[in-house]
Amino acid sequence: MTIAAEQPETPSETTSLLAEHNELPVQPKSVTRRAQQVLFLACLIAVTVDIGNYISVAPQLQIFELNICQRLHPEVFDSNPGGVLPSVVPSACKTADVQGELALLKGWMSTFDQLPGIILALPYGLMADRVGRKPVLFLSLAGCVLQEMAIRVIAWYYATIPPRAIWFTPIFQILGGGSQIATSVAFTIIADVFPVEKRSSTYFILSAAILLSEILAVPLSAWLMSSNAWIPWMLGLACEFGSLFTILLLPETKPEPSVNPVNDVQPDMAGHLKLPSAFTWASVVHFTRSQFAQLHEFIGEYPSALVISLAFLFSSYGIEAVPFMLQYVSKRFSWSLAEGIINCFALMLVLPMATKILDRYLSPVQRDLRVAIGCACLLMAAFGFMSVASHPAVFVVGVALVALGGGFSAALRSVGSALVGSSHVGLLNTTITLTQGVGLMISGPLLAGLFRAGMAWEGAWMGLPWMAGFILYAATILTVYCLQAQS
Repeated sequence: MTIAAEQPETPSETTSLLAEHNELPVQPKSVTRRAQQVLFLACLIAVTVDIGNYISVAPQLQIFELNICQRLHPEVFDSNPGGVLPSVVPSACKTADVQGELALLKGWMSTFDQLPGIILALPYGLMADRVGRKPVLFLSLAGCVLQEMAIRVIAWYYATIPPRAIWFTPIFQILGGGSQIATSVAFTIIADVFPVEKRSSTYFILSAAILLSEILAVPLSAWLMSSNAWIPWMLGLACEFGSLFTILLLPETKPEPSVNPVNDVQPDMAGHLKLPSAFTWASVVHFTRSQFAQLHEFIGEYPSALVISLAFLFSSYGIEAVPFMLQYVSKRFSWSLAEGIINCFALMLVLPMATKILDRYLSPVQRDLRVAIGCACLLMAAFGFMSVASHPAVFVVGVALVALGGGFSAALRSVGSALVGSSHVGLLNTTITLTQGVGLMISGPLLAGLFRAGMAWEGAWMGLPWMAGFILYAATILTVYCLQAQS
């Protein structure tokens, strides 16, 4: 595999989020003040959104647990005046039928959450090309906020609206495509302003900012839940709503039209790159078809993109399993806080130090590959520990290893950026979004099914979800080793 050369070029109006097959690389020579501003605002948006997410996880879980329990065991709540649900979950709600229904609710919700991003990735990619990155990011987060509002309405009217009605709330993600589109656009925004050699450290910084939000949100959520679960849940919605205003401060990074359009593209590519002058749904359909064809050509020329996508497909189970583990197995908030602290420590100190040491002996691609393989090995070991844990201390070791392996995604994205060249980073991110979305869509019900089966079989089978994670991370390691052989 030959690494694409990175020759700086003036960006043009044809430089796209879903990059064209034969575009020349477009990249600044160094990190500018504007790039640093974009990174700061991206981190601020990520922290605002993720504080809202993390502060809402436990309250939402508890509220729906109570709602399900009230439907399955109404006699437990007969003593409550006016049918008001208690602030503390009764022990009767920890039965297998309630917990199984809760797992099913979350598992299928994860599946339905991925559908808009998979279906709308390419159309919103076109919109990001023609209208801009910033409007698409705003729409994506606005759709997510509307969905969160709908979920809270369903929970508030629990007596008349069944909990499974939340499965229909992803329809709001038609506006913007959901969190997967927002993630893809965020990585493309960073790629717009940072050169390839700086991206891995930039991704580590962004990941560390997200982990800092978890460190802040989890204990705050636990403290607020001691009085009423609705307080942190509504505060989380307010934080997510506030992120929309933060986006307004973000500068548009879509490359401006160049002064000399003759140099924008090669003559034989001009007709192929021409897009309709108006943004219509017909143009979206036409462009989507051409992008699928282009995606096929892209993977044919860059087999490493397919390998990277497969690695993200396998590892997506871990993304779904970790919060599942924190919510259903661990009942202590301190575990989640410790996991966040260790992960942040790894992203801000251990991994950057490791990359600097490896820089002395390896090329940037080989360096990031070694980091990705090392993180995947830690994640596989983590799921191995959790699958056989019969004592809480052993399970905590697995949680710590999950945290230390948190740099896998950032390192692998950096590898992909270098292998496919800077002009194809947008298309690579779209490919990753599609495959990871499929993986998350499958992982949700798979986790729910394994969890329910483990509860039914009891004993060692309680670790069944983590056994599956061990196998899938082993497959991830083998996939990344294939990538190492290609590079």
